[in-house]
Amino acid sequence: MLITLIRGIGFVVLALVLGTMVIGWISALMRIGSKPPYEMVDIGDGRRLHVVCEGPVGAPFVLYDAGAFGIYTDGWWVKEELKSDYRVCLYDRAGMGWSDPMPTGASPTPDWHIEDMRRLRAALAENQPFVLVGHSMAGLRLHGYANLYKEELQGLVFVDAARPGSLRAERIRQIAPWAKRIMNLSIGMARAGLMGGLSYLLPDELDLPKQQGRDKRRSLSIARHHKSTKAELVAAFTSSDDVRWAQGQEAETLPVAVFTNSEGGGSNGSVAEAAEANTGFGRITVLPEETHVSLLNRANAKLIASDVRAMMPVGEPSDG
Repeated sequence: MLITLIRGIGFVVLALVLGTMVIGWISALMRIGSKPPYEMVDIGDGRRLHVVCEGPVGAPFVLYDAGAFGIYTDGWWVKEELKSDYRVCLYDRAGMGWSDPMPTGASPTPDWHIEDMRRLRAALAENQPFVLVGHSMAGLRLHGYANLYKEELQGLVFVDAARPGSLRAERIRQIAPWAKRIMNLSIGMARAGLMGGLSYLLPDELDLPKQQGRDKRRSLSIARHHKSTKAELVAAFTSSDDVRWAQGQEAETLPVAVFTNSEGGGSNGSVAEAAEANTGFGRITVLPEETHVSLLNRANAKLIASDVRAMMPVGEPSDG
């Protein structure tokens, strides 16, 4: 009787795994040969980034940078809340989503992606000081951008975002090997079709429109997407303590808004407090009921948009 029960459970588990894999394979096949939903912008050297921009041309500019595993879809509701009178762009980083891969031999360190953001802005002819919004691991690039090119920024919005100092600690170096193993597993699962299938079983915490929800799930079904994420994480975790992009506290000299579910504002709470003292604009919004992902849902996007409008009002000249 026990053996029969075990066999029955085994068959059920096997059926679930196979069913998940089939869903993932179908998702991956649908992605092959399909056209990018938005513009592929040439940023030079024969590379293109997948970008969606909405809002009046010439209006104050806002750029959203997604976190690990993220693509343009993650900033969708922020764009929707600002596009009536701001020029807002969302993009997929090199090797992620629909964007072309990185050049051979390049390392996807935060400062490399910062330069890609600058190449993208130049291609879009967006040369005015702008607000940079970033989620999760994008916080490294926000801090790096401020440390390298503060004069190009009007303000920073950290959405449950990382801070360079928190990733240079010894314990992070100890975590790095485990992160590699986990990412190798996700790459293998993507190749087997499991990640694509699992993406349909996970809840959509952002309640995205149909197109964006489909693009998000399809990105998770592609092994290249996971390989690019692994490369980014490894490059960040193994960066030297003295790299230029991670040095300095320039974010504290710009208007800063922080959104998090952590008491005190999380890793960037002190940055917002210093920004308030230095610039008169440093806001912390703690939403303890939200998850790391749901902080970007439509209701919270309204709050994020409100802070963007406050730090860069429409109609007022930007002087950097």
